[in-house]
Amino acid sequence: MKNQHTHIILIGLLLLLIGFNSCKKVEHGISEPIVSINETTPSAVQAGQSLKVGFISNNVRSFQIAIVKDSEVLLSEEVSLNEAERIIYRELLIANEASWIGEAQLVLSYDAGGERIEKKKPLLISESNPEMYLVGGSTGAGWVPELATPMFLYNSESKEQFDIFEYITVNGDGFKFVPSTSGWDNAYGKGAASGVLLQDEDAENITVDKDDFYRVRMDAKALTYELLKVTWGIVGDATAGGWENSTAMVFSGDKGNYTWKITTSLNKGELKFRYNNEWDIDGFPANLGGDLSNLTWGAGNIAIESAGTYIIELNLDPKGYTAKIDKQ
Repeated sequence: MKNQHTHIILIGLLLLLIGFNSCKKVEHGISEPIVSINETTPSAVQAGQSLKVGFISNNVRSFQIAIVKDSEVLLSEEVSLNEAERIIYRELLIANEASWIGEAQLVLSYDAGGERIEKKKPLLISESNPEMYLVGGSTGAGWVPELATPMFLYNSESKEQFDIFEYITVNGDGFKFVPSTSGWDNAYGKGAASGVLLQDEDAENITVDKDDFYRVRMDAKALTYELLKVTWGIVGDATAGGWENSTAMVFSGDKGNYTWKITTSLNKGELKFRYNNEWDIDGFPANLGGDLSNLTWGAGNIAIESAGTYIIELNLDPKGYTAKIDKQ
């Protein structure tokens, strides 16, 4: 038994020694010169935007990155690295030009082992969607362009028509439209008459005569704007008014708030949200449906699985329209 115990102890010590030596030094180094495009680099970008490209480099001090479309080099940049750099990023400005739109390639090239190495990544450049923002002391954004509220393109056939739902007050000296959040350049204000825009940063502010919740629309090409007071409600066979008459919701809040609420009895059935008791207004859907986490215009009915009392909230935040329907 004594010899057996001795053998077991010796084997245990040997295993510990082997384990210690195996963990004492681990080599991770790779001597081969190599550069790769980081997998986090987007494969699509809009014209007029910046594309952030990531690179992982080992033993390469310089390389070239290019955007190529139809065999034409649209952009090329030489990148140099210091000895300590391994993971780096570059922002490439995608020109807002028609010739750039379509399927292109990111092309990475560098020298290694006496030859030129080339790697490619597909890149889709799409047409840019213009932007428009609402800013002003009568809105939740205040008079700070950097905090301006984004508007939506509401007409799929236009790149100049924007709208937003916003609580606007008499106090605060009104509002303006700006095409970016970087400042007042090319801002739109009130023109020669109500409903007419003037693209001049010194143009008068647009004002309202009553604190209320409005649908605000503007056309950057026609230089017009429209303010429509709106109320929201629920409609459908799950509601008291059926599919003909909306059951009114109540606006909850002030400037910078977009929530409408109602506590009501519902039947088993379906419902949707709509404003001003209409299905369509000015040729565009006035009803929201579909997924509660991403409501869209004219989408499908929302199912109510059982009758009961419900608290319903509709949030028209410009980041995305959402709703909550909670049974009590």
